[in-house]
Amino acid sequence: MKVLVVTNMYPSAARPHWGAFVRSQVESLAALGVENEICEIEGWKSVARYAHALRALPVLAHRAGADLVHAHHGLAGAAAAGVRAVPLVVSFCGDDLLGRPDEQGRVTSRSRWLVNVSRLAARRADSVIVNTEEMRRRIPEVPDVEVIPDGVDLARFAPVPREEARARLGWPADGQVLLFAGPPDEPRRNWPLAQAVEARLKARGLPVRLVAFHGRPQEELALAMSAADVLLLPSFHEGSPSVVKEALAAGLPVVAAPVGDCAERLAGVTPGGVAAREPAAFAAAVEQVLRAGTRSNGREQVAPLELSAVARRVLGVYERALRQRRPE
Repeated sequence: MKVLVVTNMYPSAARPHWGAFVRSQVESLAALGVENEICEIEGWKSVARYAHALRALPVLAHRAGADLVHAHHGLAGAAAAGVRAVPLVVSFCGDDLLGRPDEQGRVTSRSRWLVNVSRLAARRADSVIVNTEEMRRRIPEVPDVEVIPDGVDLARFAPVPREEARARLGWPADGQVLLFAGPPDEPRRNWPLAQAVEARLKARGLPVRLVAFHGRPQEELALAMSAADVLLLPSFHEGSPSVVKEALAAGLPVVAAPVGDCAERLAGVTPGGVAAREPAAFAAAVEQVLRAGTRSNGREQVAPLELSAVARRVLGVYERALRQRRPE
């Protein structure tokens, strides 16, 4: 099977973190025998890139001899809507169906436009993949929707002794690290709540420091997850956040807001869990983790989402889409 992968995010030397989950899925499908050709739409440079792709992708799919097109993100799916000769599968990532919040957690008017475009792409697709049940509920009019969370690389996100990980990163050996795995200036991530938690814990005498870690290769993120004491995810919106699954694979306790599939992912994981998105409750949950002073049992909980297992489910979606187009 040959697949044209259309995405608006893919890692590069300049942006090693950008769409790392897309590359992981592409590589795990390749290990199952899928031949992939990547088409990255650099929409972050100009929205006009999507209009150009809308015209170019039918020709590119034909020249590549693709059996199927798989678009990642709603905008990429809309750009691939002109491909009619072969099945189109669209994977949605979170904000494309849920919207993007501002600093107060309200969905912005601009992102409502993105949601509308994404819903059009979902209706056009032969098959749709979403990360969570919440996302599926946003497109009730679409019949063929599969809930498949992104997989986690258990080999890369494997536990390393904390002292060793801190030494390799050049971090101080003492103190307790609250890891914030995202850009502080992205409103959806809710950096102010993480800062409020740090302030409350310091006021209680805990030797904590808040570390924002983003824009780095996955190898370094994996080390940071072994070096830290707890991952904070106070976001307003999420799909199935990869950082939570990666932290679980590394044995790093997680305290998350009730977003996306966090409650499902953290069920049965100790220490850690879901906490209300307000300073007192969130800080109390983080303090409980820090006072426990242990790694979590998250690795065994996240094992069913290992990359190859998820890739087999995605391959099943491909095969079903092809059968629907070409009945036996």
